[in-house]
Amino acid sequence: MSKKKRKSRARKPAPKPPEASRAKKALNIALPVLTVVVLALVAYLVFFSNKPSTYTPSSPSPHGIAASSFDAPKFTRKAQTLNDLLDLPVEQLADVGIAEMNLLCAVGLPGAEKLNIDQRLATLDRWAARVKHETDRHLYRFVQNPGNYENSEGYFRMLMLVTVLQQDFGVHYNKQRIRDVDFRRSQDLFIHGMIGDDNGGTCVSMPAIYTAVARRLGYPVKLVLTKSHTFCRWDAPNDRINIEGTNQGMNSFSDEYYLTWPDKVSEAEAKHNRYLISLTPAEELASFLASRGHCLIDNGRTKEAFNTYAAANRLAPKHPAYLAWARDAQRRLLPPTFARQGFREPPMVYRNDPMADIERINAINRANMRRMQPPMPGVLQPPMPPRQNLGLPQPYQPPVPGQPPRP
Repeated sequence: MSKKKRKSRARKPAPKPPEASRAKKALNIALPVLTVVVLALVAYLVFFSNKPSTYTPSSPSPHGIAASSFDAPKFTRKAQTLNDLLDLPVEQLADVGIAEMNLLCAVGLPGAEKLNIDQRLATLDRWAARVKHETDRHLYRFVQNPGNYENSEGYFRMLMLVTVLQQDFGVHYNKQRIRDVDFRRSQDLFIHGMIGDDNGGTCVSMPAIYTAVARRLGYPVKLVLTKSHTFCRWDAPNDRINIEGTNQGMNSFSDEYYLTWPDKVSEAEAKHNRYLISLTPAEELASFLASRGHCLIDNGRTKEAFNTYAAANRLAPKHPAYLAWARDAQRRLLPPTFARQGFREPPMVYRNDPMADIERINAINRANMRRMQPPMPGVLQPPMPPRQNLGLPQPYQPPVPGQPPRP
């Protein structure tokens, strides 16, 4: 074949592929892409879409609470200092936000030197708005499957609240305090340790922050005390559940559970100390004052601790622990010579301190030992009463001359 003929054959265009094979190739490319898009759309609709719900404000919930009918109050500052708060009449404490009360009790304690109450309250307002948005967005889940949430709207709403605060805003338990209990740091006792602070909280402060956000949404949530522990409760007429949010996520336990955890407590002890009862606003403030008193006394500020415990006792006189703690602080303030007056048995108080009974017995023993000691020189002793003749025979004594004989 000549060179010219080979060159002309090389210039011939390649034959065009048939139209059917071209369409098939395009379909093979587009089909996987289309499948991924459809799956992504389905996932979005299932998990992220703001699905409309038939659960409207006019349709009551299974427990009589209408959806979105909670009247969220607008909290404003009622007191600028702790003294201002304590000067308010008891009946006006219901108008004071629980977060404001909690933060005012932390002012002046170690770890609260730079505490700005207004900033922390504004942060809680933003948190509450986020919780409301997420709760409304997922409310259809409760409507469709209430059995998954204990058939309780309160359970569902508090589950959303705890989940948002923990996952979105980092509220968590301070793991260092699980074994090492330390009342000297206010961040572990009050809610500012979880707002703009990575410190975390404890069973004293975490229920308070949940309750503070819940009340910003109009939820009927209150604090409850048990032995060595605090939790919060959704306390509506037809929907009453206990909220345990100190672990990761949320649990709900019965009242009987808290008679055995975290410490075993008898029914008589629970009744005497008013455990498992939803607190009033005055009692909530008293519990915050008690935490303040613990922090003060462990930092050596005993006189301030005594005044704080006394204020808690005035607000909640039916709780015997506050009076017992005030008396303990008072004994620390008295000079040692006061002990010479003897031991006075305090009224029966069930304390959380397991060493309380041992201390009481030792005090009684010390008082008894003092009574057995010989009198101090120069101290006049009261005359001993004359002995009575109990009819025993008297020893013989000879008669004295000039005196009549003895009988």
